[in-house]
Amino acid sequence: MAVTETFLTGSILITFRDVVTMPLVAFILLSIFFLGLIYQVFSENINVVGVLSIASIIIFYSGHLLIGDYNGIALVLFVFGIALIIMEFFVIGAILGIIGSILLLFSILLVSDSMAVYSLFLLGIILLALIEWVIFVKYKKRKIPILSRLILNDSTDAESGYTSFDDRSYLLGETAMTMTPLRPSGTIRYGDQRIDAVAEGSYIAGNVEVKVIHVEGTRVVVRPKED
Repeated sequence: MAVTETFLTGSILITFRDVVTMPLVAFILLSIFFLGLIYQVFSENINVVGVLSIASIIIFYSGHLLIGDYNGIALVLFVFGIALIIMEFFVIGAILGIIGSILLLFSILLVSDSMAVYSLFLLGIILLALIEWVIFVKYKKRKIPILSRLILNDSTDAESGYTSFDDRSYLLGETAMTMTPLRPSGTIRYGDQRIDAVAEGSYIAGNVEVKVIHVEGTRVVVRPKED
């Protein structure tokens, strides 16, 4: 009985290996993995396509690891490649992603029984993946959700209320009173505010009503108000 079960198990494994390692099936599995992975990257939540992508690469390696002489090395390269690609989303630059992609592609070639055929497969799939990426970015205007969560996207321009200095442009054209003589710099009072200011000329006496004629950053230029 045990011998029969062992034989059946062996037959199933052999059949599974033979089917998965068929060039057409291998191409389909790799296409689902790479194209599905890009689709998932541009998706807000985990979806069916992302699950199929993961399942396809598991099936691919499960079948191909039953053949070949570099199974252990290929598996290690695959794990490190995926880890580096994931780390790329959290690190500035593209070095880790490039290295991870190279390790992943080399791992796939190692488990294949024909590097030449699988190289053509990967070349075709990479071209399809680039087309898919361009469609998402250029035509559908999608962004990678995980990057959107990690990067501060709030606008920091003047229209959004952000300034890199104490913006006093609101004073332009307003009337104030000199608190100290301006020789040519001094202090003026605008409402309850004490503001450093510069006289247009060389001197303005204290307690004189002045008009703000120019504001540049924190520099406020005034002249005596004409009657």
